[in-house]
Amino acid sequence: MPDMTPANRLLLGFLLIWSNSAFTQQIKPKPTFEVASIKVSDPNSSPLVGMSADPSIVRYRNLTLRDAIRGAYKVRDFQIVGPDWMSTARFEVDAKLPQGASTDQIPEMFQSLLEERFKLTFSRVPKEMQVMALVVAKDGPKLTKPATQPDGQTANQQMAMGTDGKPRPIVFFGGSASSVTVTAPNSTLLTLVGVTTRFTSKPLVDETGIEGQYDFSLTFFPEQTSSLGGPVPPGVPGGPSDPAPSLSDEVKKYGLRIENRKATIDQFVVTHVERTPTEN
Repeated sequence: MPDMTPANRLLLGFLLIWSNSAFTQQIKPKPTFEVASIKVSDPNSSPLVGMSADPSIVRYRNLTLRDAIRGAYKVRDFQIVGPDWMSTARFEVDAKLPQGASTDQIPEMFQSLLEERFKLTFSRVPKEMQVMALVVAKDGPKLTKPATQPDGQTANQQMAMGTDGKPRPIVFFGGSASSVTVTAPNSTLLTLVGVTTRFTSKPLVDETGIEGQYDFSLTFFPEQTSSLGGPVPPGVPGGPSDPAPSLSDEVKKYGLRIENRKATIDQFVVTHVERTPTEN
């Protein structure tokens, strides 16, 4: 090999330092829970997924693996491809956060738990598909901020796991084959579309760019009804008997509209997962 010039040696040294630094960053371990207990849920218990968190403990109830993946990796249900049992087997998880950890780290900690205890492996595969895009109408949004109690807490204290993997007020939905109502107090647009898309023939995606939490209530004609086993909104035992408006018409009251589009969306393809987690 010919002798290298000083400039070339300097460049090679820089590249080696940069590549070692990049490699170190790539293998930086994810944060983990200090300790976690996983139990199979009572099959006779409510199917409602619950979650609570404080500075030291996060608790999940009636959690399926699909629920866990949605929250941990921040993907939507229609993106997840995996075995059918991931939607039916339910677990209870009690996990202790390390001292000084932030609740913003919970999703990554849950990723570590799924990969270590359930041996989850996956790939992300881009797929072009038809979607329904929720966008802002020309006259602007007409959204209502959530009602609060004097102590600053939201009026609805029941909590579930949000799309970001952290607790959020529960979203109610229920009705019949002719009319479904989705009631989402103190919710983001991302939460709203995540539940509402259960009743649409194509994935509903949020393209509004609107941040923050608002109160929503939508009553519309469902394009599919396979998800009607969920919690029913108070006062809506079976949904109204009169034909309901389309979802496209119903969102107009919030200054929103729906457009049909093509989009390339990553599919979260589960390549391996164990139904029985490793022991506590």
